[in-house]
Amino acid sequence: MSAVSSIDLLRALIAPQSVAVIGASATPGKLTARPLTFLRQHGFAGRLYPVNPARTEVMGLRAYKDVASIPDQVEHAYILLDADAAIAALEDCAAAGVKVVSVLADGFAEAGEVGRARQAKLARIARNAGILLIGPNSTGVVATKSGFACTTNAAFRGEQLGSGRIAALSQSGSVIGTLFSRGSARGIGFSTLISVGNEASTSIGALGSLLLDDPDTDGFALFLETIREPDALASFARAAVRAGKPVVAYMIGQSEEGQALSVTHTGALTGSREAVSAYLRQIGIRQVEFFESLIDAPRILNRRAAPSGRPATVTVVSTTGGGGAMVIDRISVSGVSISGCGGASRAKLEARGIKLGHGKLVDVTLAGTQYETMKEVVSTLTDDPETGVLLVVIGSSAQFDPGKAVSPIIDVVAEDVEGRAPVMAFILPEAPESLKMLETGGVPAFRNVEGCAEALRLYMAPVKQAEASVPFLSDAVHRLLAGFMPGPLDEVQSGAVFEAVGIRRPNQILIAPDANIPDELPLTFPVVVKLVSPDLPHKTDAGAISLNVRDHDGLVAAIARMRQSAERFEPGYRLNGILVQEMCEGLGEVLVGLTRDPIVGPVITVAKGGVMTEIYRDTAVRIAPISVEEAREALNEIKGLELLRGFRGKEKGDLEALAQAVADISCLALSDRVAEAEINPILVKAEGSGVVMLDSLIRRC
Repeated sequence: MSAVSSIDLLRALIAPQSVAVIGASATPGKLTARPLTFLRQHGFAGRLYPVNPARTEVMGLRAYKDVASIPDQVEHAYILLDADAAIAALEDCAAAGVKVVSVLADGFAEAGEVGRARQAKLARIARNAGILLIGPNSTGVVATKSGFACTTNAAFRGEQLGSGRIAALSQSGSVIGTLFSRGSARGIGFSTLISVGNEASTSIGALGSLLLDDPDTDGFALFLETIREPDALASFARAAVRAGKPVVAYMIGQSEEGQALSVTHTGALTGSREAVSAYLRQIGIRQVEFFESLIDAPRILNRRAAPSGRPATVTVVSTTGGGGAMVIDRISVSGVSISGCGGASRAKLEARGIKLGHGKLVDVTLAGTQYETMKEVVSTLTDDPETGVLLVVIGSSAQFDPGKAVSPIIDVVAEDVEGRAPVMAFILPEAPESLKMLETGGVPAFRNVEGCAEALRLYMAPVKQAEASVPFLSDAVHRLLAGFMPGPLDEVQSGAVFEAVGIRRPNQILIAPDANIPDELPLTFPVVVKLVSPDLPHKTDAGAISLNVRDHDGLVAAIARMRQSAERFEPGYRLNGILVQEMCEGLGEVLVGLTRDPIVGPVITVAKGGVMTEIYRDTAVRIAPISVEEAREALNEIKGLELLRGFRGKEKGDLEALAQAVADISCLALSDRVAEAEINPILVKAEGSGVVMLDSLIRRC
């Protein structure tokens, strides 16, 4: 099959001229009758070809025994057959040159080894034929502008498809119907809704990249259960940022299975939930915690063309004091700054007898139910240069008198005065008519206080993508790693690897397991003593470390005591030597660890170090490798490092050296021989004095 241009493929996906529904039924109420029913109901103008070898007619349309019998070039096919029959039907589509095929059937990757083999065959057929395959387990594709409701999802039996400028891509088939129905109830529409199913050969990232060229799509809402092709998703997300088309994701089902394979503290500290969030953030996707935000946030972010020079704050005006206070409280908790009414605006409005209350809430109370008063307040505040975003909180009048409560807001926005602050609304009562009026009038409206706060937080924080950097891992490090056996390395081996990437170790000596302790050591007491063993990754737990040993006799006693403790903890453990290190002093301890997440790959985690690390979980997580600038930003997220930043006159730590160390350690992600690596702790010395590795662990693949 000759290559198909992306424009032709996009058209075949959302506005095909000819569609085959394979396995179409004429029996009302049957799931397999829905696609044809919905396509005709919503005015799809393309040619429809039901395929059903048991019938000559389906819903008044001539039925065909297979795709090859259709006297037309089919652009899009939807297969509604069982698994094995679906594979045969896809082979027919490949032979007939169909560009896009959606598959409803289950019984593939989710059904064990046999199912995985079926899915591999399905993907191979599609790949060889150049077919854009959606599914299996796909409830179909809906494109509102063309009326292309080729889906089995019952939510689309409603009278209207509506329209909008956000594309929804979901790994759950039912969620496209949920988004559609919830949005419709509020007057919010979508451009496209696609159930991607198992993503056998076409991932969400690939579909998103294709839809970026759709002039009717300005943003994306993703419902994710996992991430199957991280590179494709990253490529799409970064292109979307460049195009100014926001991508918002709600994710469930983030596995923690990577923790079970870990021997480091980092593995227990950084599960897939944290890793996936870091990955999404780094590629420019805004992750939301509330499902409602998946409807609200994309269209709000789509309006980011706020006039330059306005502050990153929200001014809240309310017709109900308690409701306004509740909204301000939630917005503030989310990290958004609240600004009150500017002095000039307050003087102007109060001179006209409009009382505004006190504090940051602009409370017009009952006066706000009067059209002229409310319009004057909204108009004045949107003109006020001290207003960043104006959020109007509407009380019970929205339910019973939307004309008075909502119309003045819509009319101010309709004036389209250049330079005015953006206007949004929050409605306290259940008021669907007011919600629809606001949305139709171009005013984003919220009905959920948490979703409102989350959307405003995202609106105030534009996406910041990391500068591209060229990570590097020397040949010497690669050779060093190649010389070790798979499994946990002991501390001497691990330390050698870290030292090779640029991390300093304390002055130290290694004493053979059966050697006598020298009377004179080339070290200065006090010292730290450790048993070196790949079987004792956590020395504290095994009693295999002694701190602040002050003389030779204390050293001998400490070694004997540690060996007994380690034998009780891990009978038969392998002892490779006794490591003696000079005690180092510094200002603070930090954990830096690299793990490989099963979903998104290598992850670097930074946390306040020491034995309390896993309890406090004060961490910053990034996808590795990272630049020094990214490392600095990660360190700024850790509250426990405030003392090292000079809090209340404390001596500053060398955070610049720490950032460089974090970036250097993250480059171990470039070696496929490193499963995980950790320094816990790395000692931060005074500003300008660097950092020192105190304890380390690497697990080699």
